[in-house]
Amino acid sequence: MKIIVSSSNKDKLAEIQAILGNEYELVTKADAGYDDIEVEENGDTLEANALLKARAIHELSKANVLADDTGLFVEYLDGKPGVYAARYAGEGCSYQDNVDKMLEELKQVDDITRRKAYFETAICYITEDGKEHFTKGRMYGHIGFEQKGTHGFGYDPIFIPEGFNVCLAEMTDDEKNKISHRANAIANFKEMLRNL
Repeated sequence: MKIIVSSSNKDKLAEIQAILGNEYELVTKADAGYDDIEVEENGDTLEANALLKARAIHELSKANVLADDTGLFVEYLDGKPGVYAARYAGEGCSYQDNVDKMLEELKQVDDITRRKAYFETAICYITEDGKEHFTKGRMYGHIGFEQKGTHGFGYDPIFIPEGFNVCLAEMTDDEKNKISHRANAIANFKEMLRNL
């Protein structure tokens, strides 16, 4: 089954494909001819943003479309950056800009138990006939004191999952894909597909 992923982020597509396996053919919105479609993610929840992205592509393609949105919720920062995780340091910022801002905001917090955080990924899947389905996944952990590792992307160099003493960027893709928020959301999505 072919599914358009409403994203141009190749890192994200590779992660989703690795989790879903080869029974589904995933293509980015660019590969499907919709690269010029930009969606303003102005929803106040992850689900709302995923829905905006999925609908934008589905309205044009009438194909199966998957969209997701991920947030990072840090307890000490009262849930920030939340839905704004990708642009925490401002519009057009890089992964590194976001990591730098996070470390700066937590530099006075030297007790690891006060650096609790979780990632959440919400998925919206719209079928060819326009039915909308939602699922999500979480990963709990805390924000480390410094960047470590070279794998992954985003906040991976500073996020240490619960039950581990290494950050996501120190794990192999296979290790990360067994425990990540996106892995949990995609596993739930895969189960949902079996029941549609």
